Amino acid sequence: MSTVTCRHCGLPFRVRRVEPGRDYFCCTGCSLLARVPTDAQGNFPVNAPLISALTVAFLYFNQLLAWAVSVLVAREGKLSLSNRLGWAAAGAALIVWVAVAVLQAKSGASRAKDMLVAVVTLALLVASIRTLPPSGSLCAAANAVFIAWSFRGALRRRASADVRPR
Repeated sequence: MSTVTCRHCGLPFRVRRVEPGRDYFCCTGCSLLARVPTDAQGNFPVNAPLISALTVAFLYFNQLLAWAVSVLVAREGKLSLSNRLGWAAAGAALIVWVAVAVLQAKSGASRAKDMLVAVVTLALLVASIRTLPPSGSLCAAANAVFIAWSFRGALRRRASADVRPR
């Protein structure tokens, strides 16, 4: 295995085979950020990678909203409505997981650790849905872990120089 550095954040990581001229990214977040160009003033155009990331954020927000409303409705004693909202939150959780998995697969940054996190978070989602009603908190936590892991490079600063495989 060879060590390369992420083109966006400069973090070193290992890959099985280095391909000359290929850009390497440590995570989906770095891959997406590298594809969203910025001008000298820090403005960026709307493009497909940016829309994809914003779509995931929108879907996750709606998952959290459905879960929060289901909790509030349950406190008022409307358990039937709360259960329906819980199922809506669980369905949204699965949609969020699929959206992040697709982004991860299309980014070209997926590695074995990424696949392990994806499988573990999917198992948590399935476990949360098997409880009746679905556990909204476990769905939210599982997707939070998956999103944070997949976009972890977005929290790092951009590397000062364009780094290539060593």
